[in-house]
Amino acid sequence: MSESLLTVKSVTSAASPLSETQPPPAETEETGVTTISPLLEDSSQRQGYLRGYGDIIVALVTCLGAMSMGMVLGYSNPALQDQELIRLLGNTERETWFASLVAIGAIFGGPCAGFLVEVLGRKLTLMVCTLPMGVGWFLITCGVNFAVVYVGRILGGFAMGMVALTAPLYIAETASRARRGVLGAGFQLFVSSGILAVYGIGVPLGWSWLAVVCMSVCSLNILLLVIVPESPRWFAAQKRRLEAMDSLAWLADEHADIQEQYREIERSTGTQAKDRFSVVEFSSPANYKPALISFGMMFFQQMSGINAVIFYSSQIFATAGYADDPKTPTLVIGAVLVAATVVSCVLVDRAGRRILLLISSVAMTISITALGIHYYLTLRQDYSGGLSWLSLTSVLIYVVFFSLGWGPIPWIIISEIVPTRVRGLVNGLATCLAWILLFFITKEFERLKFAINDYGAFWFFGGFCLLSCFFVGFFVPETKGRTLEEIQEHFAGIRQTDRTTL
Repeated sequence: MSESLLTVKSVTSAASPLSETQPPPAETEETGVTTISPLLEDSSQRQGYLRGYGDIIVALVTCLGAMSMGMVLGYSNPALQDQELIRLLGNTERETWFASLVAIGAIFGGPCAGFLVEVLGRKLTLMVCTLPMGVGWFLITCGVNFAVVYVGRILGGFAMGMVALTAPLYIAETASRARRGVLGAGFQLFVSSGILAVYGIGVPLGWSWLAVVCMSVCSLNILLLVIVPESPRWFAAQKRRLEAMDSLAWLADEHADIQEQYREIERSTGTQAKDRFSVVEFSSPANYKPALISFGMMFFQQMSGINAVIFYSSQIFATAGYADDPKTPTLVIGAVLVAATVVSCVLVDRAGRRILLLISSVAMTISITALGIHYYLTLRQDYSGGLSWLSLTSVLIYVVFFSLGWGPIPWIIISEIVPTRVRGLVNGLATCLAWILLFFITKEFERLKFAINDYGAFWFFGGFCLLSCFFVGFFVPETKGRTLEEIQEHFAGIRQTDRTTL
């Protein structure tokens, strides 16, 4: 762990081994003794092939937690095709709760992580996340009755909610401005990869052994987290200058001006640290505007209907001739999610966040409306069939464009725009909102269909997809190519900008 390396030793400035790209030795306020952190020294001597790739290493290690999150999300689908688990649960109602309980756990995991990221830091909170997740998988593996399995699912959901907040935040605060978009989109890519992995591994393995595999991924994640540094912005907010510069040195390339990077962070966070937070501060546009945008991003992500479409995918594939193999729809949807998210990773730092969100909203509106039209036509007495291709094509297009924009980008944006001082609180509430909506959509979707028919349910979500276009167009700023500090200055009104650029 990088913090443990921060023992201080006295040296003269003439003997300092630091290169030109690193800050000069610092003097302690109490004694005036010149000090150097060994980690800062060590970072200058790292092998050349690692220099400049520190943020990528941090993102990959962090995204292993995102893969664990995807495995929690996707686990119920292959598990509930195992007759042994079905017998253990006993009835259909318990099966629906088995699938939905993770969302209940996640509702509480987000706010908990919002508190811990401020107290313990981003990295240590991620390490804490692996504990309830590992225990949850262990209880599922050893589950002797449905109650034990339920507790395991709730713990897994709790950890999932923590990861959903902490991982994007940690990536955003450690990534360089040039790579922040692609590395941030990597979070959703690994979530989708975790879903696809658990779908694929669930074909040969039963529910219990599948849980063992998921637990091993979680265990690997905590081991790898030991080698990466804490967020320099969290250290700066805590007035821990040496540790912040150590972290920057670990992440920076050989041409980086670490002193200037630290000064820029300190300008943004220095006046915020250590003071008691007051709710009155949300009267400032610098705080309430990013908060409202974050809540809106999570609201429209869930109300786009993605979980309803995935939930209904097996029936849609059945109408297209795949009724005999229930695993085919899940594998196809999982593969499409991963492939489209890869494209988003490539484009997000080139095209920008706003344009991808707008394209995603328009395409999702059209495709889910077409899906509703298909179900509307099937209810007509003069309908002769032959449009099964429309439902299948609509679902695939919808999933592709969700993964291109509204899947990964909300997680990126809420981690970019919220000021450091209120980031834990706001992001915790935003992710909590997402999981509440997820729970009600997956639990009540059948009742919604009963109330307004299948076509009405999909048109209902299509209306929110359309509204998301206006939300992005009027309220969401472009964050591509800007530092987190510049984004915060935009909301604080420090510089004159228009709605679309910072």
